[in-house]
Amino acid sequence: MKKITTVLLSALIGMTAWADIPEGFYTNAVGKHDEGLMTALEGIIYTHTKLSYNYLWQAFNTTDMGSDGYYIDMYSTCKYNYDSYHVGSASYVGQGLNREHSFPKSWFGGEVDPMYTDLTMLIPTDGYVNQRRSNNPYGVCAGGITYVNEEMGVSMRGKLGTSTYNGYTSTVFEPDDEYKGDFARIYFYMVTCYKSDVHNWPGCDQLDYSSNNYKAFSDWSIRMLLEWHRADPVSAKEIARNEGVYIEQGNRNPFVDHPELAEYIWGTKQNTSWTGEDIPEDTIVKIVPVMYAVDTTAVTGHSFRADWSRGGDVSSYTLKVNRLTQGEAATLMMSENFSNVNATADGSNDISSQLDRYTDNPGWTGYKLYTAANQSLKVGTSNAAGYLVSPELELGNTVTVVFNAKNWISSNGTSDASSVIVSCGNARETVTITDSPADYTVVLRDCDASNIKLEMIAAKKRFYIYSVDIYNGDLTAMAPRRVIVEEGDSTWRNVSGITDTCYTVQELAGGVFEYMVKAIYTDGSESVWSNIQHVTLTGMGGDFDVLLGDVDHDGVVGISDVIIIIDYILGGKQGVIDMEVADVDHDGQISISDVTGITDIILGK
Repeated sequence: MKKITTVLLSALIGMTAWADIPEGFYTNAVGKHDEGLMTALEGIIYTHTKLSYNYLWQAFNTTDMGSDGYYIDMYSTCKYNYDSYHVGSASYVGQGLNREHSFPKSWFGGEVDPMYTDLTMLIPTDGYVNQRRSNNPYGVCAGGITYVNEEMGVSMRGKLGTSTYNGYTSTVFEPDDEYKGDFARIYFYMVTCYKSDVHNWPGCDQLDYSSNNYKAFSDWSIRMLLEWHRADPVSAKEIARNEGVYIEQGNRNPFVDHPELAEYIWGTKQNTSWTGEDIPEDTIVKIVPVMYAVDTTAVTGHSFRADWSRGGDVSSYTLKVNRLTQGEAATLMMSENFSNVNATADGSNDISSQLDRYTDNPGWTGYKLYTAANQSLKVGTSNAAGYLVSPELELGNTVTVVFNAKNWISSNGTSDASSVIVSCGNARETVTITDSPADYTVVLRDCDASNIKLEMIAAKKRFYIYSVDIYNGDLTAMAPRRVIVEEGDSTWRNVSGITDTCYTVQELAGGVFEYMVKAIYTDGSESVWSNIQHVTLTGMGGDFDVLLGDVDHDGVVGISDVIIIIDYILGGKQGVIDMEVADVDHDGQISISDVTGITDIILGK
């Protein structure tokens, strides 16, 4: 099954349209205009914590973590996070991760503090695309090059080519439309935060201090950046990143907090005093927390510490912990990953009548379906509600459908906010999906058909689908969910009222546990559950030890346990195996050495 971990947004879901700006933060800029306004803003944001270059990898977890548990790479479709390979140089898209100075360091003199490690303009990006961008200005280029790695199914966002924007004719890097406004506001920040230093910078073709003084940019750049700023308004993702930068280095981007400021300095409101009254009232920042991978130094035989990101205006958090136990396995009937789709963008031709060319399993049908990036299908159009129907299968009364999908998002960042109807004849469930790829599990009871249908709820509710897995039986019965305050036992726990962003769960039995968190906001509403993380406890060193090697839980270690382990290793065993008792050699995995260990137990060795 294609697995894109179900991670519900660190920043993009349920968030209000404005940031929680500290009271009085911009007071000193009120009443000023033009250069005086820019100078006042410099005085507000210049002093901040200087981060080390190595620490940036950690800081990106706060500023750039996306809804799928990976960094939001504004340069590529690659999936990278803190643990990804860091490349010094790269020869193809997808090879590894870089720290990119979106405002190239050569423009301000190289490794010069504090610009060199300013988190506002430093972003995690694909190393190869970063190299291709080099220190070329941002710009517009019709017919530029977009680098693609078809084997890995990843590609560059944007393109590299000769500028076609009036006023400049050399090589430029044109970002993806979705992020042009983000980069424009980063550039406004850089020349504002370091206003007093710009005249000493080596500069570049994008800057022209000698001609435009404090406005810093060349004429064509001012026009273009303002166009990008207006066409691509501040997004929830950008607001969340600004909050993350504030947490990490203690200053903010005024042009994210108050987008209108760009007009007072470079645009239509020059010679007009800023009133500072463009702030919407009564807004609450709502961010779905992201559960971080377990800190192995905080794990014992019977306890572990869960750590997660801040959720905005939160009154408390609720933590849910479940031990994964063996149950009656659901039977996998079909797994579809659309592995034959090699597109890098949305296709323009409806492929509904020729799906067998693009799917792993023959027999798929549908309506208004199009090829899309990352081996996916786009379902529907702005005028028609599309749908996808599985091949004929021998389905039972209870069916589980696990599919991976995300909303369609326009170039200006507007989401279709879709819901997907999953049905098997008259049995149907409606699932609201997010703006980034996530797994959704639907159990259909009283199924009275031989195929599964996934459909839009209406026109203009488009979505992308990456994989579909269909099971006979209730897959969720293998890992039951329970909810509410510090209750539970050694196999599950639910803790509410947590006010910190970490909690140590104690007195658990050994085994594999999954855990997640949700935020309770100050207005009483709740976030959805975060992404799921896993931890393996050995069960050693306490009062909760179990019979090592007793994989089938019948109270004795015998040949049936060996058979289960071998079947699991060979891929025939469906479901979750009890790691606590099966991992006899405690190396964190099930292998032939565990078969040998259980055999030794049976023989009394």
